[in-house]
Amino acid sequence: MNELKKYLNQPYPFYYNGKKLLQISCVIFLLAFFFNYIIQPFEINTAELRLSYFWVSVIHSISPIFLLFLLASIFIRFEVYTENWILKYEFYFILIFLFLTGIIQFLLRDVLYDNPTNWSWFYVREELLNTMIIGSILAFLVVSTNLNIQFYKNSEQASTFNLNLKEKKTREASTEVFVETEAKTESFQLDIKNFVFAQSQGNYVELWINNDLEPKPVLKRLKLKDLEMVLKPFSNILRTHRSYILNIDFVKNVNGNAQGYQINLKNCKETVPVSRKYLTAFNQNLQS
Repeated sequence: MNELKKYLNQPYPFYYNGKKLLQISCVIFLLAFFFNYIIQPFEINTAELRLSYFWVSVIHSISPIFLLFLLASIFIRFEVYTENWILKYEFYFILIFLFLTGIIQFLLRDVLYDNPTNWSWFYVREELLNTMIIGSILAFLVVSTNLNIQFYKNSEQASTFNLNLKEKKTREASTEVFVETEAKTESFQLDIKNFVFAQSQGNYVELWINNDLEPKPVLKRLKLKDLEMVLKPFSNILRTHRSYILNIDFVKNVNGNAQGYQINLKNCKETVPVSRKYLTAFNQNLQS
């Protein structure tokens, strides 16, 4: 059971936006059309069809695309979840998508088929079972394969960074910067060479500051985006996640996962994620 939980809680990329969403839509349409029109796994009574079987297959195959865009537009609003997407959320999304697709396929029957029993529980069950079973098998194969591919790719890249980190020397910049908080009396001077990372905590930011033993957290009433603007001039400070800013001088090693990287820090038990959105900037920084 613990192994299953560990598997389902693995980071996984959220693909349902931008070009990736268009690519996924094309793949779904082609697979569905190939399955319906070419393979024809289900018995079709052509005498019932209101249109040619070609157009019936096209309509059955394209209807899930509109649903996918609708679901994606809803989920994308919850950035706190999409930025921290895990395998469990991916499977939930797919199951919701497949269930609603089965319902839509049933509702289309009255448009596509001339059958007096279209509105029956038999066809509700048939459309749902066919969609859920076949879709789940295909989805599991695709997601599992992609999980391994992304994990391997990011792990290989992380190994390259770890070799470079062994030869990297910590910068000696002792520049201090003034950080103004929402409560003026809490404004403070931040020594960049002792700043390890910052994590957003709603309307607060938890700053991890290095000392003689190990980094300790300090809570400030401050927005992460405002702190990012103050630290922008420093090339060793970069955003790695919706909720994290990191000083790469404190990177101990980099571990890859399907979504991006997990950063282990020097003298610190805390880890910092690098999400897919910030991978390119992170890669360029460490490579340089």
